[in-house]
Amino acid sequence: MSRVIFASHGGLSKGMKDSVSMIVGDLAKDVETYSLLPGQNPEDFYQEVLKEAKESEEQIVILCDIKGGSIHTALSKLAVLDNVMIFSGMNMGLALDVVMKSLDQNLELADANDLIEAAKEGMTVMNGMTSEDDEDF
Repeated sequence: MSRVIFASHGGLSKGMKDSVSMIVGDLAKDVETYSLLPGQNPEDFYQEVLKEAKESEEQIVILCDIKGGSIHTALSKLAVLDNVMIFSGMNMGLALDVVMKSLDQNLELADANDLIEAAKEGMTVMNGMTSEDDEDF
């Protein structure tokens, strides 16, 4: 089992955990959240996780809200450790898949790539559909 952390600007990470919990229930009870609030520095959280990761062999999987944001930039430095995996672009599909996949095993790079592809496939846009189009859907 991996340690899973949702990290975001503001309360997105807590909301994501709440939403994931609505679907998978107690399976998400151990998911941790980090919410960067005004006046806080993500470097502080980076230092905390760095210390914990170095002292443990447990895999740590972190889902960050946006690639290149301050949280992702700070926490990405943890990726030099073999037991840490960092995702950006956290969304509900990715969060659910990571929680379910990491329950009974560590994630491998191939797993991570599959999870990202599945998250991408879950993204669509619809516009101007008519009732005739509904039949094809």
